[in-house]
Amino acid sequence: MNKSKLEMEFKDAEGKKFSLSIDEPREDITEEEIRTAMDDIVAKNIFYTTGGDIVAPVGARVITTTVEELEI
Repeated sequence: MNKSKLEMEFKDAEGKKFSLSIDEPREDITEEEIRTAMDDIVAKNIFYTTGGDIVAPVGARVITTTVEELEI
């Protein structure tokens, strides 16, 4: 069974990294859609970290893992 996760990385006001993960993103999601969502998160000031407000998107990646269940 394959599982996937979208990880979005941002920078906060102190320059520290903040990550946001979403399980099982759409398989056909585009870089443009991800960038737009990340820009919206920054513009709407949705999250606050110990380092202050989120100020900029840094990067994103889709991580896919294969999980094999074993019967024991």
